[in-house]
Amino acid sequence: MRLEIKEDFDKLQCTETMKEETKQYIHSRIYHKKRRGLKAAFSFTVILLVCGFSYWFYFLPVAAISLEGDTSIQLQINRFDRVVDVTTYDEQGKQWCKELNPWHQCYEDILQSLQETEELSITVYSDDDHLCQKIYENTKECTRENEQIQCHMAQHTKQQNAQKSDKSQTHNHYKKGHHD
Repeated sequence: MRLEIKEDFDKLQCTETMKEETKQYIHSRIYHKKRRGLKAAFSFTVILLVCGFSYWFYFLPVAAISLEGDTSIQLQINRFDRVVDVTTYDEQGKQWCKELNPWHQCYEDILQSLQETEELSITVYSDDDHLCQKIYENTKECTRENEQIQCHMAQHTKQQNAQKSDKSQTHNHYKKGHHD
C-alpha cells in the first residue's frame, strides 16, 4: 500500500519543493496523531495514579478511636486526623451518627463535643506507636475538662505484630494444603 502511494506521489506534476513540503506535512500529521495518543495515555495514567494515591492517602484508616459508654462507637481516623468510617453497634450509636454526622470531621472536634456526656471510656488504637501516642495525648487534652471520660491507649508491641504474622503464615500454610 505504501509503495503504491509513493509511486503515485512520484507521478505528480509539481515542483520538488511542493512535494517535499507535502511529505513533511503528512509526516508531521501522522507523527502528531501518534504523539497525541501517547499524551492522552500518559495523562490517563497520571490521573489514575493520583486518584489511587489520593484514595490510599485519604480514605484508608491509620488509627481507630473506640467510644464505650451508653453506646459503642468506633471512629476510623485517616492520616489527616479526619474520620473516614464510623462503626456503631446499637440504635443509640446510629442516632448519635445522624445528629453529629462525624464523617470527614476532625476527631478532636468530635471529642470536644462529648463534654456533656456521662461516663465514657475512650480507647485509641493504631499499629503506629508514635501516631497512637499523639492521638492519645490529643484525646486526653480534648476531654480533660470532663472527669467522667477516661482515655486509654491500646498497646501494640512488635511481639503482638510478630504473633499476628505467624498466625497468618500458619493459616496460609494450612490453606494451601500443607498439613504436618
